[in-house]
Amino acid sequence: MSENIIPELLLISQGSAFMVNSLETNIKKSGIYVTRCEPTIRDFDEHIAGMRIVLIFAGEFIKVSEGLFSYITSKCKEDRIHICVVGYPNEISDMERFIGKSNISAVFSRPFEMKEFAEKISIIANREPAASDPEAVSARPSGKRHHILMCDDDMMFLKMMQEWLSDSYRITVLRSGTMAVPFVLNNYPDLILLDYEMPVMNGPKVLEILRADKKASQIPVVFLTGHSDRDSVMEVMKMRPQGYLLKSTKKEDILASIDNFFGTGKWKNVQV
Repeated sequence: MSENIIPELLLISQGSAFMVNSLETNIKKSGIYVTRCEPTIRDFDEHIAGMRIVLIFAGEFIKVSEGLFSYITSKCKEDRIHICVVGYPNEISDMERFIGKSNISAVFSRPFEMKEFAEKISIIANREPAASDPEAVSARPSGKRHHILMCDDDMMFLKMMQEWLSDSYRITVLRSGTMAVPFVLNNYPDLILLDYEMPVMNGPKVLEILRADKKASQIPVVFLTGHSDRDSVMEVMKMRPQGYLLKSTKKEDILASIDNFFGTGKWKNVQV
């Protein structure tokens, strides 16, 4: 890292508590620029450019922010930005589950010594994040990538899809329709891949709620379905989504369909 570049840190917190102010003061004393950010994707996107570290000060918001953390993790991995977490042990446990231990550079369990905290943050800010695949990092497209929300109660399928798509798109994954609705109404992704069959709030109900919102109604929705028979597909299409995607579709065909959609604005369904 060049000596004349001062590292920058994005501090994500809800509100302005005494502890947050103290963290900011001590980080600045270490020679690091600090920018505050509310825990929303919109605010995160406005401030993340040029940052070296994302420091998440855990609070009540983490209980309803799994989608936000999925998005932050994707962006930080893409741009090789360190993620650090401050919180009580139970909060840190939740954050490690949402973000993944391997994606977190440091955790600070409250209470802790502020001096030691500032020293460790300074060390992290002045070292290069490890790149598991330098060629992949250099090949990633520059600028803002399309944001895709995937909602499905099958976590194995979500993780597989996330791995397939994350090199080309910004991905958020959510496990239920009840999580998806408030997320979409606050963040407006570019495309929603929505499971048709989910407990509590299924895909059609989610789509119905989104279509009732003036802005969210413009977001393209493609239903995910595990049923390839014509009757099942016709049932899916009654809700008039942009299209459907069979969960059994091959990786290369899924990627081609999504690439084609963002290139043409039209979804091409796989024939059944």
